Amino acid sequence: MRSDPSTLQPMKLPPIPNHRSFLLRLPFLLFFLFLLPSARALTPAEEPVVKVVAQARPSVVNIYTETVVQQAVNDPFDAFFDRFYGGGAYRGGRIVQVPIRSLGSGAIVDAKGYIVTNEHVIARAENTTIKVTLADGRTFEASPLREDPDQDLAMIKIKADKPLPVLNINDLSPNLLGQTVIAIGNPIGYESSVSTGILSAINRTLSIGGTNYDSLLQTDAAINPGNSGGPLIDISGKFVGLNTAKAGAGVENIGFAIPGERVAVFVKNAIDIAEGRKAAPPEVSLEKVLTDRFGFSLQEMDPNLAASFAYPPGSGLLVTSVQEGSPADAVGIRKGMLVTGIGAYRVRALSELPRQLARLKKGESIRLNLAFNEKRGNLLLRRSVAVDLKAR
Repeated sequence: MRSDPSTLQPMKLPPIPNHRSFLLRLPFLLFFLFLLPSARALTPAEEPVVKVVAQARPSVVNIYTETVVQQAVNDPFDAFFDRFYGGGAYRGGRIVQVPIRSLGSGAIVDAKGYIVTNEHVIARAENTTIKVTLADGRTFEASPLREDPDQDLAMIKIKADKPLPVLNINDLSPNLLGQTVIAIGNPIGYESSVSTGILSAINRTLSIGGTNYDSLLQTDAAINPGNSGGPLIDISGKFVGLNTAKAGAGVENIGFAIPGERVAVFVKNAIDIAEGRKAAPPEVSLEKVLTDRFGFSLQEMDPNLAASFAYPPGSGLLVTSVQEGSPADAVGIRKGMLVTGIGAYRVRALSELPRQLARLKKGESIRLNLAFNEKRGNLLLRRSVAVDLKAR
């Protein structure tokens, strides 16, 4: 059957493309196609924090310190008088060796084994064993090289048989408020732990044990005991600072770090001194500081000296002289007393004298805990008192 030509409709062909219009739209089409792959979700292995941690973690170490001190174990008779009469009647208790352990973190800053950490992590290392565990599980004994209590920074060194992975502390972060930061360390013994947060503030001041630390960074990344000395880095792996402390008990999400530029300067000076390129500053004798600025002197007690003064061995430092009219004389310190604590520190040996003593300015005070014996009839009671001693 044939169609009537008069009823046929003309076929509608697609319009001939306008090549000029197509060329104008082509860049937008290509840009859209370029964006398509990035629109998919990242896998865990592709996340920026994961990549940064994988890069930095091998250079972060766990630091364990152990100090063995002598302690006297009092008998029940002493405990009775401590409780009901305000002082112990010492009769010669048993002396035991007690290990005191602490945890911290650090960062390898040179392939030869130089490690930066906080000064308080290795404080009084003269009587302390320092052990360092790497991320790969190897453990070394470390030697202390430099300490700067004013900045709470220290340098230690281990000897490894091959070059070690290094954190580049000279590649500094811009430290912008609100930027993502990552803390790596050894909180309460959980090795190589990672926490994230933001940079909350700069130029903060923190007071610890009567010492002020200025120009610190503040973060809400979790920083707990053991994190001290570990690095704080940004999401690109750049160095933000060195974790140092958290706010007091009961305060959450407020931690502090030493700015990276300050750490970098300390590290350079410490390595230069260790390798002989720079002279070390003169050491300050804290025993001389006690005499010159406070007017009294102390001596360690051996068992014979402790027995003659009826003090438990290892319980403190004996006052051997007091200058008349000195700050020590003014607060009632007398020859034969026992200094058991200075500032926030217990003292059992001269090596435990806190370096804070040398930093006190004229008129500034530090708290001393003293003990002395008081005879009542046939009993020798031990009394305790705290005094605030001013520097002259």
